[in-house]
Amino acid sequence: MTTPMAQWPFSPGEAPALTAEELEAHTLAEQQKLIEVLKFTPRTYKISMWGYGGEKVMGTVTREIYDYCLENCVDLSEIAWGDEDTAQEEMGLDLDMLPFPPGSWYECDDMAHTNGVSRNAGTLQIEDENGNVVFEKSLDSIVGGGCDGEPDWSCNDETWIGSKPAGTVVFIGTSNEKGTFFEGEIELTQPFNIEKLTLGYDEIDGEELINSVTYDGEDIDNFGGSTDGKSSDFGMYVVIDSNTWETYNPEEKDWGHPPYGTSPSTWEKSETFKFSKVKPTLPGYYSCTWKHFGTTYGSAYWDGTQFGEWEHGKFNPIAGEVVSWSGYNWDTSSWVNQPPEPVDAQCSDKKCGWTGMRSDMREDDDYNSHCPSCDGTEFEWIDYDPDTKEGRANRKKYCKEWDPVGSLDKIIKAFPATELDKNV
Repeated sequence: MTTPMAQWPFSPGEAPALTAEELEAHTLAEQQKLIEVLKFTPRTYKISMWGYGGEKVMGTVTREIYDYCLENCVDLSEIAWGDEDTAQEEMGLDLDMLPFPPGSWYECDDMAHTNGVSRNAGTLQIEDENGNVVFEKSLDSIVGGGCDGEPDWSCNDETWIGSKPAGTVVFIGTSNEKGTFFEGEIELTQPFNIEKLTLGYDEIDGEELINSVTYDGEDIDNFGGSTDGKSSDFGMYVVIDSNTWETYNPEEKDWGHPPYGTSPSTWEKSETFKFSKVKPTLPGYYSCTWKHFGTTYGSAYWDGTQFGEWEHGKFNPIAGEVVSWSGYNWDTSSWVNQPPEPVDAQCSDKKCGWTGMRSDMREDDDYNSHCPSCDGTEFEWIDYDPDTKEGRANRKKYCKEWDPVGSLDKIIKAFPATELDKNV
């Protein structure tokens, strides 16, 4: 059976010859295309991509290093943004037993290393040489395929934790940034066609970062943009199987720093002393003011001789001049020394004159507090600031001295009697 010459499919030698009219029409069409190209003024198009993204790496680490970091409670963020002197001298760490050199987390990248805008949180914009926007769309809404007026997608590389054999330790480091990640230009002698644009990305642990752009198969150079760092994430993972892994999560190391404790309430806070005239009598944390390239307010530890701050198990004296300090007005070496709490409110109705504790007030269904004496709803809070005349007067009027009987009651309430005690 033979196929008629006027029907498909044709073999190479069976293609029907064009008629004179068809050949002329084809020639005219090609000439018209050439004329349009010659008439087209060369133009420069600018491609920009901005939003959220950043730098991301993935690399392997030995199990020995993983175990060392776990045992020593190494904070990967501190190492990532620290330096060798801090890690070695202050933190006492072996530099050879860290997943990367201090300050150079991006060097642990034998699996992947990329930098770009996130496919889920960015925008693509294209402008002509006059600054007119010819295309703008959020990256996550671009379907791809290089058709229907959209660019195409291309995955350059793909890596994930479970791609390594069981027992492998994988490190992932990310610097999260915001800004413009790509700026490039296309020199065209033909009208711009968005469907010839291809956006290339690397996928690392499920995150797709766009790091290359091509037009009609030609790479477009990235002139760079401007981004600001927002946060960072660092982690290590022991592969169990392709879908399961153990996450590095050391407990915070106890450096043996003295505990802060709670800050004093206004009524149990000491007055503010000038350090040049009065020194603390007990070691501990105090609220201080000191001068060093400006005035600083904060907590500092008094070791009996000087004020300082604890860092990685080391006591560092404060650099600068301590101006003033304040603390508790009672001996905090034992909580039973705490004086009884004074009244903290008084009824605004002068005829009533009630003073007492907020806990003694009656609260209605609308959460309004009522005076237990006159049922009023207006109150004045009693100020005990030791550095004001009013506060000192209220202290003298309402505060009570330490009560040993009351302290004994505190101890009894804190340690309820057991059945054995009751039988004694």
